[in-house]
Amino acid sequence: MREKLMNEIRAHVSAEYPNEACGLIVETGTGQRFIPCRNVAEKPADTFTLSPDDYLSAAELGEVIMVIHSHPDVVQLVPSEMDRIQCDHSGVEWGIMSWPDGDFCTISPRGDRELAGRRWVLGHADCWSLIMDYYRMEHGIIVRNYAVDREWWVDGKENLYDDNWQAEGFVEIDASGMRAGDMIMMRVQAPVTNHAAIYIGDNIMVHHMFGNLSARVPYGKYYRDRTVRVVRRKELVDA
Repeated sequence: MREKLMNEIRAHVSAEYPNEACGLIVETGTGQRFIPCRNVAEKPADTFTLSPDDYLSAAELGEVIMVIHSHPDVVQLVPSEMDRIQCDHSGVEWGIMSWPDGDFCTISPRGDRELAGRRWVLGHADCWSLIMDYYRMEHGIIVRNYAVDREWWVDGKENLYDDNWQAEGFVEIDASGMRAGDMIMMRVQAPVTNHAAIYIGDNIMVHHMFGNLSARVPYGKYYRDRTVRVVRRKELVDA
């Protein structure tokens, strides 16, 4: 990256400190420009949400090729898993600068990731995120996002899974006829249905349990005892 752009990024990051700064690199007809943007997050010292209005204004100038943000007061500049997930979703490179150290690194979108081995990030890389990715990657089916960054199931007042599975095009099937691609809905240490897995055959399921890496595991007694229902997408009923 040209030193002129780096100096502009440093100046913006310094001006926003101790909050996280954010901005965009735009490829215009005459070269690359750094566009400072507003961080509209509720807690800007802890995270960033780039102003949608600022993004649209920047996009009118050219192609957005990089998202920039800062990590204030870190011991070492290491992209977080949240950074990587959001970079994946953005489809463009990200540049991260620590401050006041001024170190800089970039990360690139990872594309479709393996279902097993994902790090847990509530609301972004959890059991429902895995469900969405499975159906999109394996069947080209888009399932709406019910992953949220709070433990909604704890008090039993919300029932996101039970309230929405039918509207998402699933039908309940007899567990004895379960086959690869079916979704297993479970109640795990909660008063409501709060966990889901994909059955992949041979008594193996893939899921993302709270706080753990996603994994392929046997569909054994522990999970069978906690199963509420097994469902299948309508498109796959006669497949």
